[in-house]
Amino acid sequence: MNFTNPKTFIVIPAFNEETVIQDVIREVQGAGYENIIVVDDGSSDNTQAKAKELIGKLALRHKINRGKGGATKTGIEAAKLLGAEIIVTIDGGQHDPKDILDAPRTVE
Repeated sequence: MNFTNPKTFIVIPAFNEETVIQDVIREVQGAGYENIIVVDDGSSDNTQAKAKELIGKLALRHKINRGKGGATKTGIEAAKLLGAEIIVTIDGGQHDPKDILDAPRTVE
């Protein structure tokens, strides 16, 4: 199975990640993934604006902080609405997007 297919979405919850979010997005793009959803979880900086520069309207934002779980859930729900068959969540700056293909997975 090709995990970089157009139905694969990468969800990145983010909180006050203005200084690194573009690097994270570029790394994911460099690993071959185009469908990236960033959920800014009520940051007080310009995380969403920085993400939006690279991925446009898939840079979502919570008005208030809902926690990492809330941001992840928002991203997953958005990916499902967009027809995702595979959804991968990563933390900005903590995971290497190249590891996505090596990660254990369940395929039905």
